[in-house]
Amino acid sequence: MTTRRTFLHLAGVTAAATALGACDSPRRAEPKPAPGDLLIVETDAGISVVDAASGQVTVPAAPSVLTGDRTQLARAEWTGKGTRLATYRLPGGQVVTGGMVHDKLEARVVSNDGRLVALASPAGPRSRTTIAVADGSGERSRVDLPGNLEPEAFDVSGQYLFVLDYLPPTAPDRYRVRSLDLRTGKLEPLLNRSKAVLPPGAEEEMRGQGRQAVYDPQRQQLFTLYTHQPDHLHSRELLAGARDAAPHVHAFIHTLHLTERWAYCIDLPEPFGMRAAERHAIALSADGSRLCVVDAVIGNVAVIDPTGLNVVSTVPTNAPAGDGPTTAALTADGVRLVIGGGDKVLVMRFGGSPVRWSTSAQVRGLALLDGTEKVYVGQDGAVTAHDLGTGELLSRTEVPGLVAVRHAVAR
Repeated sequence: MTTRRTFLHLAGVTAAATALGACDSPRRAEPKPAPGDLLIVETDAGISVVDAASGQVTVPAAPSVLTGDRTQLARAEWTGKGTRLATYRLPGGQVVTGGMVHDKLEARVVSNDGRLVALASPAGPRSRTTIAVADGSGERSRVDLPGNLEPEAFDVSGQYLFVLDYLPPTAPDRYRVRSLDLRTGKLEPLLNRSKAVLPPGAEEEMRGQGRQAVYDPQRQQLFTLYTHQPDHLHSRELLAGARDAAPHVHAFIHTLHLTERWAYCIDLPEPFGMRAAERHAIALSADGSRLCVVDAVIGNVAVIDPTGLNVVSTVPTNAPAGDGPTTAALTADGVRLVIGGGDKVLVMRFGGSPVRWSTSAQVRGLALLDGTEKVYVGQDGAVTAHDLGTGELLSRTEVPGLVAVRHAVAR
């Protein structure tokens, strides 16, 4: 019979033998876990990058603005003497450019090549706005203009900055998109789709809420989803002499061409936009073949041709319900649309059967990993990875203070 004394003696002998063996051979280091996919996430502290395998933060969180393709981010920090600006390459976090800008300004927009950053006065109602544009050598241009202006995007050449012009400036209830010529410092109206300059009085004034925006690098266009704008009139209607409200239009996609500087609105059919703005979402496939808008309240998906700029079809779907915002993502080929809402995820296959599964908490963003069957789902304080076809839970990464998962990159 083995008594407790005998067991302890045997254990001691075994431990001693193990220790002697260790003296005879070099100690082996514990293997490090293989690097995981990199997740670009938004937290309470700002944008950061997290290793999905270890949970290690590879780029610390801070207030940031991302390029349209999410390959770079820009950060501005007030030093007490000026604003320090830095641009980082993602997902690694290498510093690409840096410099100083006078005054206390906030980074608003970074050009899609990461070369330029637009900074502006702190947000809020104001009668004048300072806008500075900086590159790797520091500040290169600055304007101080009357009005309440917010940078929206750079044109491809870097010579123009599109801005939202809020009206009236100190108590805004509407806004229009204008073009700021960075060489002259003058504001100009946009062109229409025929590349003609809009005459006075024909600029669109929108009363809607900008819900989400997606960038199309192939066409160099920015698609922004707007909802709830009962008094909105499109430029084409104003040019035709229409001055009455258009009550049948409650949501539309504002298309901004970043090369040719024209804008065009794609009206969404009723009842899109008639319910809560946060229950709407927009998604663009990586191949640029399909653009979709989800209204999770009515359970409809509007399928849009990004080239023709028109609604091709409206597809009913049992979109997930919940109190939080709706989020959506398209697979690279545009064949499957992933919709998250509440604690549910729906994978809708165009022309096929949907797949639906539950999560452990409110969905906070979706990120598809290109070339795989993996989708990352943001939740309260964590990001979980799932099999796209079955919903099987593959892994969980703790991310304290998570607001949303934005993008995933394999490595």
